[in-house]
Amino acid sequence: MSSRTNFLNNLASKHIEYNLGAGIPPMSLYSALNPGELFGNQTLNFDSKLINYHETRGLISEEASLFIQKNENILIHPERILITNGVQEAITIAISCFKHKTLACIEPSYPGFEDTAKSFGCETLKLSESKWLEEIENLPAGSLFYLSADFSNPLGYTLKLEERLKLIEIATKNKFYIFDDATYRPFNLDKPLPSLISLNSKQVIHAISFSKILAPGLRTGFCAVPHELLTEFISAKANISLNNSGVTQEIIKQWLVLNEFDLSMHLKKVKERLMKNQEILSKYHISFNGGFFCVLNTNKVMSYEFCEQLLINENISVIPMMLFSENPAYKNQLRLCVANIDAIELEYVLNKLKNLET
Repeated sequence: MSSRTNFLNNLASKHIEYNLGAGIPPMSLYSALNPGELFGNQTLNFDSKLINYHETRGLISEEASLFIQKNENILIHPERILITNGVQEAITIAISCFKHKTLACIEPSYPGFEDTAKSFGCETLKLSESKWLEEIENLPAGSLFYLSADFSNPLGYTLKLEERLKLIEIATKNKFYIFDDATYRPFNLDKPLPSLISLNSKQVIHAISFSKILAPGLRTGFCAVPHELLTEFISAKANISLNNSGVTQEIIKQWLVLNEFDLSMHLKKVKERLMKNQEILSKYHISFNGGFFCVLNTNKVMSYEFCEQLLINENISVIPMMLFSENPAYKNQLRLCVANIDAIELEYVLNKLKNLET
């Protein structure tokens, strides 16, 4: 794991009064996760398949298929779905399978992709934030293009419908694959746009995690894989982690059944918070349409030293965009995570940052 990813993970585990640095899910707004209740308050006598070795693809692929069908309105055969240790493992599996091909992403991008590629000895082709849709025309057949089509980390950007359609058109024509990190897709505030996998399931790897939706400690995600990549993905997962915990898979399964595979009621309070925060952000001319992240543009260089002093003196955690890109175009930007903070606290932080700018 990279030092950047490790840094963000450590930040998420610390108690900071105003933590806008780490992508922490708002656990206080979720119903308490009680495995005993999920299993009818019975003593949890897990059968041998849950606590023993089991098939690498996982135990709950059928439930994963129903979940995708319910929330994305597309049927993916259960055999095409891997149960992974979150999206990060799905990224690692994909890179291990494409390590001899071109790997590409939009700059700035999630460090879990770039730094995992480096750990495999691979260079990442970084596409321009403003011209990426033109630049992917040059990707050779068999390449892997990583992005989050919805509420990306770190920019919080969502592809417009015309961008989705054009991307799928180019990928289909040029025969490269798209890894869509759908971690933040469920946190939409408006009617969601079509997922990339619903537009072309043959070119898209669709990965979603329950780390933000339910609990990070469950380390469970679903990865839908094009049929022709499936055997290689399963082999790679067998070498990387063998299989997921059967116990946590059963917890996810029972939770999904209890909620009829629908996230709407579970995420209701979170979305209410995000909409209130959206109103606050708009007062400061900050664009935010859902997900966890947004970008604050400032009139001064947002250095690591500035952020460190802000944490020490004000107990406010923010992340300079320089963590995600060395491009000087981002030197005056901060990435803010606004999911785990309420509107009053958010306005306090934004006022404090505004005053420190002057």
